[in-house]
Amino acid sequence: MIYLLYGEDTLSLDEKLAALRTLDAPDDLYDVNSAVIEGASATLAELEAAWSAIPFLADKRIVVVRGLLARFETRRPRGGGSRSRSKSAAAEWDSLADRLANVPPSTELIFIEGAITQTNPLFKAMRARAEVHRFALPAPRDMPDWIRARAEKLSAPIHPAAIAALSDAIGNDTRVVDMELRKLALYRSGETIRRQDVEAMVSYAREASVFAAVDAALEGRAAAALRLTHQLLDAGNHPTYLITMLARQVRFLILAKSLKAKGMQQAQIGGEMRLSGYPLTKTLQQEGRFTPQRLADIHRRLLEADLSIKTGAADEQLALDTLIIALADPTAAQPRRRR
Repeated sequence: MIYLLYGEDTLSLDEKLAALRTLDAPDDLYDVNSAVIEGASATLAELEAAWSAIPFLADKRIVVVRGLLARFETRRPRGGGSRSRSKSAAAEWDSLADRLANVPPSTELIFIEGAITQTNPLFKAMRARAEVHRFALPAPRDMPDWIRARAEKLSAPIHPAAIAALSDAIGNDTRVVDMELRKLALYRSGETIRRQDVEAMVSYAREASVFAAVDAALEGRAAAALRLTHQLLDAGNHPTYLITMLARQVRFLILAKSLKAKGMQQAQIGGEMRLSGYPLTKTLQQEGRFTPQRLADIHRRLLEADLSIKTGAADEQLALDTLIIALADPTAAQPRRRR
């Protein structure tokens, strides 16, 4: 049997792969009857030799091929211009689809890929030969239901408020959500997972609290921003840390806007910015709400706040509060020098 498993939901993909990679044979014969081939460097002859081998004292042989189709993806050069195909998409692979007809029934041939396009030439050629499974990440709006179902699978009762906290903090990164759910299930030992457990145990949730304060400040919601920042200050965070986080997010927004203007997609932008998961999703959602002029104005006010601290015009907390008010009211004055 031939399988093609692809998509960005690597958690679900790996679970499907684990289900397929079972052998009715002693454990010490597993390595003899299985092979993993790196498609980025493999030749067609190597692949054909792997799937043609006869199982040894077992009913079947398992061959996993990782990243072969990625070699046939087209991509836009960084400098712009037309799309180009990878040089490794050699002519020898043109016959792969026909050769797959010769895979013996005793071989389970499993192709593993990340995100691939429907125009991938090898994908189009293989569809008639393989059982295709796509593993897409859930939409953010579907994550509460996904978390609820996952918690049930783990026999971990969870409160709706805890589900919302996990969804808001982590987004649709299913692997991270699963990892945190397992940790919370162990922590609660069969009792219901509560929102305060998420806030105490999940670093993403604590980071999300900072993001919420930063979002409120950048969006000019002064009352909410002041309330959230003072909660963070009461929890032990320093005012300069929160100003730094504001500056960091503004830098990300400016960079995201620039990369989107160049036609880059979310995965490419994440690679350039070294962001993923919730921080990347939140930044891209937020970027569209700001004009370049607004971001430049926010950046200028951040510099003014930093200067007021360094010159002694205001202590750190006063500078932070004044900055938040200024972002909501562009006519707000700067803090007076301390006497």
